[in-house]
Amino acid sequence: MPIYTFQCSACDNEFEELLSVAEGEEPQECPKCKGEAHKIIAGCNFNLPGDGWASKNGRIAGQMRDKNKKLAAKEEEQKRGGLVPTLVPNVGGERTDSWSDAAKLAKDKGKDTTGYEKKAREESSSR
Repeated sequence: MPIYTFQCSACDNEFEELLSVAEGEEPQECPKCKGEAHKIIAGCNFNLPGDGWASKNGRIAGQMRDKNKKLAAKEEEQKRGGLVPTLVPNVGGERTDSWSDAAKLAKDKGKDTTGYEKKAREESSSR
């Protein structure tokens, strides 16, 4: 059963009543002065479920924006502190002087050299 809001015509008292739909249209007795009270339209809350509504999309966009700001700040802090990890040429923990040397060593050990060769190309193009 819905809750209806009523306002008394005599004393302007507002009150709520839990009534059936049929009873909600009828005037009610004011509990304060016993005068006649009529139903008034009160503000209501409702939720629009689903992904297509602007409020939800805006909220999610705001959350993503905040998350990305935090990540960017964290990355910048790591860069300033020198905490950004860098890859060094190695094969199974054995360090080499260059990625091309690492590719040769990996080939000698029978390992897949695809990743090493890619890094060796990047290394030679940056020189």
